[in-house]
Amino acid sequence: MSSQIIPLHKKVSEKVIRHSLNNTINAAHTLQLELDKRGYQFLQDQKIGHYSFDFYCPKLRIAIEIDGYAHSFLDVHNQDAPKKLHISSLGITVLRFTDYQVLVDLDEVFRALKNQIQSATINSYVV
Repeated sequence: MSSQIIPLHKKVSEKVIRHSLNNTINAAHTLQLELDKRGYQFLQDQKIGHYSFDFYCPKLRIAIEIDGYAHSFLDVHNQDAPKKLHISSLGITVLRFTDYQVLVDLDEVFRALKNQIQSATINSYVV
């Protein structure tokens, strides 16, 4: 079962919730192992201000979020808006991936990460 969009008016079974939570936990563990294996130095479960991120690299100013099914709900999406504004004002880029992307297409996750690192390197300058 992959991440899925569940309409707000439907009651979600405990089985679906547990499966989604387990996928997110597995995805975070998988990503941590692969980040370490490929030599990326990301800290796991990092707080920046009042907000938490699954992974954060202070040197690159890149945070990574792994989204489970809950992020497909409109109210959860709306709650993320202040977080997005605050974090972007600090000059931090947030890369968001679904748990499904991490578990199924890890190469694409790392392509996106490499592109962001290259973009940040090209666009950074010393005054």
